[in-house]
Amino acid sequence: MTSSLLPKIGIVGLGWPGERHAQAIGDSALGVVHAACDLNEDRLKAFATVFRPARLFRDFGEMLKDPELDAVVISLPNSLHYPFSLKALQAGKHVLCEKPPTMNAEQMRTLHDGAQERSLVYYFGRQMRFSPAMQAAKRLVRDRRPGEIYFAETMWIRSRGTPDGVDGWFTERSKAGGGAMIDLGVHAIDAAWYLMGTPKPRAVSAQTYQKFPQLVTDKVFDVEDNGYGMIRFENGATLLFKVSWAANLTDEVPLSPKRGRSLLSTTIYGPKGSIKVTDVFSIGPDVCPSPIGFFEDHQGKLAKVDIPVNELRGDALRAYEFCEQAKNFLQCIRGEEPAVNSSSQAVQLMEMLDAVYRSSQLGKEVTIR
Repeated sequence: MTSSLLPKIGIVGLGWPGERHAQAIGDSALGVVHAACDLNEDRLKAFATVFRPARLFRDFGEMLKDPELDAVVISLPNSLHYPFSLKALQAGKHVLCEKPPTMNAEQMRTLHDGAQERSLVYYFGRQMRFSPAMQAAKRLVRDRRPGEIYFAETMWIRSRGTPDGVDGWFTERSKAGGGAMIDLGVHAIDAAWYLMGTPKPRAVSAQTYQKFPQLVTDKVFDVEDNGYGMIRFENGATLLFKVSWAANLTDEVPLSPKRGRSLLSTTIYGPKGSIKVTDVFSIGPDVCPSPIGFFEDHQGKLAKVDIPVNELRGDALRAYEFCEQAKNFLQCIRGEEPAVNSSSQAVQLMEMLDAVYRSSQLGKEVTIR
């Protein structure tokens, strides 16, 4: 297919995520970075130098008027995800939006309905689903090697990793929607939920905390830095999660170059075996865990089974994940594949996050209807 026939994509928000999406679209060879939009003139110029889009904008509304534009990638602060996604859908553009897809489930339902009504693709960013280890684990589950998944535990924990993003918005509820749960928890919970087969969530019991204000330099810090809890699913399975930006973690959690001790890990359990997937992107070079472990029952004895997988590390791993995600999004636009990260799943993911916060506020388990 010639470049003139490939989907033309516009990217709004040209920080690190926007650049990764642009690189992934180019590497996929299935789309073209046609337009770029950012209020910051220096970022816009730097992006243009590297990725050479045909058109540059400082106004998102003007970008959406471009009749050649097929889709937009939204890489902005959390509070802008919903209004920018909604405008794009109303303009007839497909959407790939960075996580979290919205600030709450009600907003996500509106986007889901809007995309469905217009026969458009709404796709939420969760590139870690596409890692070699996650895909290898997903194949094991599809082959029913562990059997029916009845339990999972997942975590993204850091000892000293409260973010200090651009303008400090990560620690301000009105701009971020939450703290560690909506930043890291969305990844940890989704990793387990995806491997479990995305069963329908039914109830959540959780508690969030703010215990490390002394580690924050931003002016506003009104969100949680820790969150823990359990999610019950319609099929009877349960999920335990642990999330922290900051905690006094012990030495079984490996050191990372920038975040103190840090670990993103998910384990799912079935009667025939269990699968552990570890994200190795941010783990220090002196620590080399395998990204996947499969522990299988062999006639009553437990054995670790070697699962060959491409053990990419560091930036190469993230580049691979973003590229595979871009391929799926672009093939969705072309009607060639279903969405791995669908809008209906985005609704349920936000329902779980909403329930985490509601359960913490009420001090009891809450149901999801």
